[in-house]
Amino acid sequence: MKIQKLAIVLLTFLIAVNLPSPELPVTHAIGIANVVVQNVFWGTDAMNPQTVHAGDVNVQLSIILSNVGDDVARDVSGTLFLTPPIDYTYFVNGVQNKSASVPKVAGDMNAGTQFTLNWVVTIESTANAGIYHCNLILSYKSARELQQINKTVEVDIPINRGALYIQAVATNPIKLFPDSYGNQVTVTLANSGTGIAKNVQVYLELKSPFVPSSSGSTEIFLGNLPTGQTQNANFVVDVAENATFGQYSILLDQVLNNSLVPIGQVPLYVAEKVIFRILSVTPSIINPGSSGNVIRVQIKNLSNTTRAESVRVELEVGNYITGTLTDFLGDMIQGQVSTAIFTCDVDSREPTGTYPVGVRFDWTQSNNAFALDHTYPITLYVQSGPIPIPLLIIPIIAIIGILYFAKKKKLLKIPQRPKK
Repeated sequence: MKIQKLAIVLLTFLIAVNLPSPELPVTHAIGIANVVVQNVFWGTDAMNPQTVHAGDVNVQLSIILSNVGDDVARDVSGTLFLTPPIDYTYFVNGVQNKSASVPKVAGDMNAGTQFTLNWVVTIESTANAGIYHCNLILSYKSARELQQINKTVEVDIPINRGALYIQAVATNPIKLFPDSYGNQVTVTLANSGTGIAKNVQVYLELKSPFVPSSSGSTEIFLGNLPTGQTQNANFVVDVAENATFGQYSILLDQVLNNSLVPIGQVPLYVAEKVIFRILSVTPSIINPGSSGNVIRVQIKNLSNTTRAESVRVELEVGNYITGTLTDFLGDMIQGQVSTAIFTCDVDSREPTGTYPVGVRFDWTQSNNAFALDHTYPITLYVQSGPIPIPLLIIPIIAIIGILYFAKKKKLLKIPQRPKK
């Protein structure tokens, strides 16, 4: 009997030493809610988000929350702390106000569900392209524990912006000359930014010797310019008569909120233009009712290096003079003197007096396809009757002088009357 009891005690001991103790039953932890930020995008469709740019007003920012826990999240809310250039504006009694923190309520969220919070904000026009960081404070309670949870999440908010630069500059005509009008300056703009350049308006800051051809000819509205694309801005300018030839640089600006933001410099070159000088007009006096008057205008190309090609000269007069009033002189090299000849008739009813007349030149130069022109003033005198006495005295005095010197030198022999 004792042996049996001893065996039982020994067996119990061995079991206690060699066998593992039985495991306690597993007690499962109590479920908790876990709300996280799933996505941040502009617009209302996460699959097709909008692109937001500097200067955009009342654009919707959407933040998707997701409960990745295994319990219901009670009274979920999110407070977004905004920093420039992202603003939340609202009006009270017609007065605009800004708020740095904007709360939104999502309510209860079951485990595995999502909810989208929306904010309508404005982007400052001076905002640069990039990713902006704002804090979002999430507040909620786990349903089983009713424990308040507050956590701060940093959200990344993208802002895009167009970046304009000058890709090319062209003029029509190719060469600009002094005293020219209606010249077209085409500036090709490209957008190298990360987003659309919206409501593009550009302004060409002209300075001497350039002036606008008309009101508004130096400020152009182009609309939207998508990223990676180009668009032409066509300006129309005049060049002053006293412009000196050489290279000029004109500033091109973008108009943003009534302010000018420089884009770049537009190079413009003014070429040397032929200058003519009227040396003489013969005759300058014509009679009413006369016909076949031949008027000669002697002119000179004053340029030192420039050749005038296909020169045409026109006498610009009123209705009182008719006839052949145009002469073609061909090419005139630098320093050359040529004479334009006009044949005209004068109306007999034209009163006497002094008449301003224009001598108009048009020509081409430097293989430029566009004709150049310039008008120089001269004066014609319309006088009735015979040639004025002062004009007759001059040749009479000349004849007397010739006879006097000829007699003195015995070049002219006067026969003697025979004596009776």
